[in-house]
Amino acid sequence: MADNRQYHLWIPEQEIDSIDKSPTGRSNQYDVEHSEHGQKLSQGLKSVVDFFQHLQSSSSLDENDLITFKVILQDKEDLASQKDFIENEGLTINAVKDHRHAIVSAPRDVFNNLQGRVDRYKEKGTKKDFQYIQEFEPFTAEDKKATSVLQYVKNNPDAVSIDVQVVLLPDMAPDVQQRAESNISDRIRAGKGIIHNEPYRLSDGTSIIRASMSPQNVDKIADDPRVYWVERTLFFHGIQPSIVSPLSGGLQLDPNIDISALPAVVVLDDGVSLPDHLQDIVPVHWQASGCSKGSSFGSHGTPVSSRVTFGYLGMHLADPYLTPRARIIDAQIADADSVPEDTMLKRVREAVENFSGVSKIFNFSYNASEPIEGSEMSLLGSEFDLLSRKYGVRFIISAGNHNLFESQDSLKDIVAEDLSQIASPADAMLGVTVGAIVGVDHPGSLSKKNELAPYSRRGPGFYGFYKPDLVAYGATQFKNGNIPPDQYALCLSQTGYCAPAGTSFTAPIVAGDLAQVMTVVPNNDVGLAQALLYNRVIPPYDRTGMTQEEMDLAGNLYGRGLSSPENSMYSSEDRVTFLNSGTMNRLTKKRVKFHIPSAIADLKVKRGEKKIRVTVTCIARPPVDRTKGSEYSAAYISASIHRLNSNGVNVVDNPSVSDNRNKWDTCYHFSNEFSSFDSGSWEVWLELFTRWGIADDEEIPYSLVITVEDLTSAGNLYSEIVRETAGRFSAVQPVRINIR
Repeated sequence: MADNRQYHLWIPEQEIDSIDKSPTGRSNQYDVEHSEHGQKLSQGLKSVVDFFQHLQSSSSLDENDLITFKVILQDKEDLASQKDFIENEGLTINAVKDHRHAIVSAPRDVFNNLQGRVDRYKEKGTKKDFQYIQEFEPFTAEDKKATSVLQYVKNNPDAVSIDVQVVLLPDMAPDVQQRAESNISDRIRAGKGIIHNEPYRLSDGTSIIRASMSPQNVDKIADDPRVYWVERTLFFHGIQPSIVSPLSGGLQLDPNIDISALPAVVVLDDGVSLPDHLQDIVPVHWQASGCSKGSSFGSHGTPVSSRVTFGYLGMHLADPYLTPRARIIDAQIADADSVPEDTMLKRVREAVENFSGVSKIFNFSYNASEPIEGSEMSLLGSEFDLLSRKYGVRFIISAGNHNLFESQDSLKDIVAEDLSQIASPADAMLGVTVGAIVGVDHPGSLSKKNELAPYSRRGPGFYGFYKPDLVAYGATQFKNGNIPPDQYALCLSQTGYCAPAGTSFTAPIVAGDLAQVMTVVPNNDVGLAQALLYNRVIPPYDRTGMTQEEMDLAGNLYGRGLSSPENSMYSSEDRVTFLNSGTMNRLTKKRVKFHIPSAIADLKVKRGEKKIRVTVTCIARPPVDRTKGSEYSAAYISASIHRLNSNGVNVVDNPSVSDNRNKWDTCYHFSNEFSSFDSGSWEVWLELFTRWGIADDEEIPYSLVITVEDLTSAGNLYSEIVRETAGRFSAVQPVRINIR
């Protein structure tokens, strides 16, 4: 309730103990006979040479080109421990498939030297570090073709052309990369392929050529040692809603709201064209380079933007005025029903470069039509993560939609289908991916209230990590495609109301939610706002008695839960939220204090009843690298609760079944309930873990939110914490929206 609102409490640095940590290494010894093992390695290098010589005779390769091959480590090894040895051999680690499999390259003279050292290891047992390598292998076309390419060729045996993106080997020297772009483009044209655009590059410098060519030519191009990966070109689509009814007149903005003081959200879409009397909400209209304004301008972006600024519009139709919660920056990046990935990527990057200084929230409600591959981060998802790191922005991304509800008879059957997995760029690990749940029961719908919408895609995301991150209410959809209107489905077009179905229209709910929450955190910190939104979700399902397997399934349907800015923005007498943000490196652990008052610790409850619930959310912003395969995310921060037991001893007490405590994920989010404990300073222990390539002293940003809930309804938790801590934790003052 409004009169029960209290400001969140800030945890200052003096309430955080820093504990020195000494990173440890290890060394394995293998029972290998050097002559036998050396012979295996020597034979592997010979097969690499044979393969390269075969390529030289059939392509434009010459003696100056790099020799590319695979290094496979022993089962117990990882690249973190053997990186220095590999690089000291003069090899460049260009890409990684997983912790044991690396793609490396070397000039011909360096490769010859490697052969000589392997021969000496074989003959004399010198250079014992070769024991850590299991084998060398050629890097062939079969290693490089994505499942999307293989499936297309299988399903279309008579296809004469396939639209693909050829990803060149990462981390080549600039002159080698430019020569490779030119040579491979020439080879594609020589095979009667069509280059669609000039080669383009991701923000990390990786070069990509989009072209259409025959499946046979794809095989030849993929064999080129300068090519790392070939996948089908993705096209991104938005749902075009139909008009339900014309405007009845009178929608007016609340005249008491100073729109210029509202937070801004960038809507990356096909344009925004709200009704004339609502145009003040959109102070900026912008088009990406090469993007045109056609007859369908704003048909998708307008209802999306109405969800950002008004939330659940159908809940407020009886109000005399519409109360906006955010301004819209209209960034047009789509001008067709289907936009290829290379075009979309360049336009989004241009928008972020233009507007990251005025807004940190970018809504993107477009997806590919096919699910992610899972073992490879999507190109657009990776670019979103790189831009997020570089510019400090958050992408709010729709999970994607499918049509399985037309052929399946139950939601359970839909979820079991592989085709229901999320679609690019929803796998972006630093983005906020949003699914849809149904808000109203409709007879004939496969989904009931608070269940996953029948069209909404589900997780997991890249390499099994949790996705979506959050859900919001959206429309349901019947098997015949019809969409029943309800208060959670309604949006605005330029001329009327519409009730579209799709995660396109739940992502903007969360974008607006995040903008709201940003107004109550220090310095408009979007990371803290994100952590608050995760921390105070509403679970759409009963968690009582769930196993970890059931919890994992729920996480991949609903993420952390239903977004609720009203829950997130303020504390209350029976629910107190502590905030902290900062950076961590590998050399230091943190013990972050928060307080449990004696008033609740001393309360008597019936046996088996719980007195408090503690919910912890810690979001890290790790470096990411698409070329490192399963090791894409370079760091994570583990979090654990350390409480005072009835003897005053600080003990670890994490839940046996957790929402999200997974290594290498970007978020730790979990809660636990307690009945017997002592009052005083409890702690959340934070520890950073990193992968190879991250310096021990590199600082990784984090956002931490800890919420303590009184389950006894005593009603004085907040007051007692403030009284007992006597100013140790300061109240966080929100940003106020100006009233005219």
